[in-house]
Amino acid sequence: MAKRKNKLKKKISAGFKKVKKIPAHFYTIGVFVIFLLMLVVPLFTQIFIKNLPDSVYIYPENAKQGDTVFVRVKSGAKNITGNFGSEKMFFYKKTDSPEWVSFLGIDADQNPGDYKIYIDGGLNKEIKIIPADFSSATSAQAPSPTKIGQTQQKVAENIVKTDNSAINKVLANLTPEPYFTGPFSFPLSTMKQSGFSFGKFISFAQYKLQHFGIDLKAPEKTNIYAVNDGKVVLTSSLPDYGKTVIIDHGLGIFSMYLHLDEFKVSVGDMVKNEHIIGLSGDSGYSSAPHLHFSIRVDGSRVDPIAFIQTTQKMNDSIATAAIVQTFKNIFK
Repeated sequence: MAKRKNKLKKKISAGFKKVKKIPAHFYTIGVFVIFLLMLVVPLFTQIFIKNLPDSVYIYPENAKQGDTVFVRVKSGAKNITGNFGSEKMFFYKKTDSPEWVSFLGIDADQNPGDYKIYIDGGLNKEIKIIPADFSSATSAQAPSPTKIGQTQQKVAENIVKTDNSAINKVLANLTPEPYFTGPFSFPLSTMKQSGFSFGKFISFAQYKLQHFGIDLKAPEKTNIYAVNDGKVVLTSSLPDYGKTVIIDHGLGIFSMYLHLDEFKVSVGDMVKNEHIIGLSGDSGYSSAPHLHFSIRVDGSRVDPIAFIQTTQKMNDSIATAAIVQTFKNIFK
């Protein structure tokens, strides 16, 4: 038995080779190489970017009604302006690089077709707008308004004449400079649709209104978070939208949070990304506790979830965008 154990030990030990100790100077060289790369790569990137011709990149190039288009411009100009039809575009410069960024909202009612984005210096870009699914979808029936003791006709009139009027006054005051420096986040820790989707048409008696936001599942008194840095420009209890918060993020971008139970901020407050701004509820015209979440970009009614996803492109470098565009041009 003892002989078998010894043989087994020999076989096991034979399966392993002795690992040679790595000389200490190898580690020193490795650290030096990594340090050198940390210095050289950013320098090379800056030289590469500066030598790029003035250009414009957009994402996506084929946008749906309600989409948000990320626009990135490489230009050495001291200021950049642009427009999409009659809509003025606001740009801001990223740090000390020759890179300018903007977001173009494609309104839910924008007619499909071929368009151009006009930017200073002749940096124009063609864009195709295609119909969204909600354009041809059948409308949904509005829930009963008996909870607030009104008819569907009265609810529709309140939305158009009172609630929307109060909100539009706030949205008319655009801030051209951004309060934010990075991508947007979500207003809830758990995101799940519960109710009407963005762009859905809803029938109120003889009226048909479009739902320019998304209804999200949020049990009563759930924390609601600011989706980015910004300034609180409205906290108001509206007849149908209920307790409503609007945050101005600058660059023509606003976020809106409806049917809250409680405010945690006041008008004029400066908030940071993921700051708690209120608690969810079912105030106003609401059949159950939830959060109605909306985004406006230069006045355009856009899909808020698609908008947040598009802002992730802010993390991409202009060098990466240039390389991607080069390959696209090669394989067209």
